[in-house]
Amino acid sequence: MVSDYILIKMRKSQILQPNPLEFDNQVFDLAFHPQQNIIASGLITGEIFCHRYSCETDAENINLLSIRPHKKSCRGLEFSYDGTALFSVSKDKSIQVIDLETGKVLTKKRGAHDKPINCVLRLNENSLATGDDDGCIKVRGLPAMNECVICLITSVYEPSGDGTLSIYDIRKPNLLAMSDNQDDELLSVTVVKVITGTQGGVINLFSWGEWGDSNDRFVGHPNSVDTIVKITEDLVCTGSSDGIIRIIEILPNKFYGVIGDHGDFPIECIRISFDNTFLASCSHDNVVKFWDIRYLYDDKTDDHNDETDTNMEYIESDTDYNNKGKGKSIAAIGQSNNFFADL
Repeated sequence: MVSDYILIKMRKSQILQPNPLEFDNQVFDLAFHPQQNIIASGLITGEIFCHRYSCETDAENINLLSIRPHKKSCRGLEFSYDGTALFSVSKDKSIQVIDLETGKVLTKKRGAHDKPINCVLRLNENSLATGDDDGCIKVRGLPAMNECVICLITSVYEPSGDGTLSIYDIRKPNLLAMSDNQDDELLSVTVVKVITGTQGGVINLFSWGEWGDSNDRFVGHPNSVDTIVKITEDLVCTGSSDGIIRIIEILPNKFYGVIGDHGDFPIECIRISFDNTFLASCSHDNVVKFWDIRYLYDDKTDDHNDETDTNMEYIESDTDYNNKGKGKSIAAIGQSNNFFADL
């Protein structure tokens, strides 16, 4: 783990982010609208909310939609390609399509899976993939939602509880490749290379086309890596069960800094906005937090020796963050899962 200070270019004027969203119950999943400043939140109660967020001074987030389409927890959300509809999946095994303008359910498919559904992914403007607790993946055409694939062992670019990663070509009903067992439960995945977060806190890196075994390992997270999101081709953001949201660099592998935290609550989900302006995170504290990440798209370390740039700030390393307390590090950056089985 990095032990020295890391320099990040950050303009103070950019550290302006929407107010947090507070709910009465735990938030399971988040989805950003593909074109507008709208975020959807799915709750353990089966409720779904959509808010229009703003980072203008004293601006309030506007509640656009409040609906409870599911009898059990809403585990996954995904906007349609044009953003006019919202897909939701649930422990009740249903898939629902909600009209964003009217708030009405356009389509409801009960019993879409034999087991509770825990994730949904829009593959393109014509197809949607859903995965359940038993490792079954179904790919459906839109908008009729006709099933075209029945089941996979694990999902497309999706980690699994048995420690393997499976790769599937949605154009063909064939499993392309499956990795060796990684000797740990895989909890999260993103594509930079192909990166999976594990129960033990190790990040495995796979080279494209070489799926037998990971060819690199990133160690240093003290707890499980439950969620990952890609920032750039060499930066990813991780959410861990220790409640900390970290930025890490890939090849060379190193901790780059800390975005923020949810106290001692594990990070359930992190998502990036359509315009790469904000990161949103949720945890067991019933709060959705926004984080300004525009500074991450500036040059990261090329101005280490520039003493005249007054917009530069030092960010404490992850070690210092853990040892000295979370509050100090968050001030420095501009602030002055497996849970389904029990639901």
